[in-house]
Amino acid sequence: MPRHSYREHDYTFGQTMLRLRKSLRLTQAGLAQQLGVSRRAVGEWEGGLNYPREHHLQHVIELCVQQHVFAPKREEEEIRALWETGHQRVFLDEAWLSALLDMYTTPVFTSEVRATSNQATAMQSATFPRIDWV
Repeated sequence: MPRHSYREHDYTFGQTMLRLRKSLRLTQAGLAQQLGVSRRAVGEWEGGLNYPREHHLQHVIELCVQQHVFAPKREEEEIRALWETGHQRVFLDEAWLSALLDMYTTPVFTSEVRATSNQATAMQSATFPRIDWV
């Protein structure tokens, strides 16, 4: 009698991978080509049958950060959650993550600083009128 090995599906991880792929506007074949894996491998990830290897998951994360798939100001939190649900055998590379986020995320406060600076300049002009002594 043949023995079949049925593993439990990790639907949480599978649905997350499916959502990310769709957010990237890629087909399974398209994502597979980007990562250098088979379309079947992507299908197994999305079906909760398997998990990507570390470098493949990192590549997916890079694509998502480049395309701003993760919620603004929550990128790091979402990446950490994905890494944890992906059952990786190694810890998340903190230096890699920091460099990736620094490269592709812009601080929100930059425009706020400019606006505050412009307001301060306008207030100074209003408070201290310029006098032309010539």
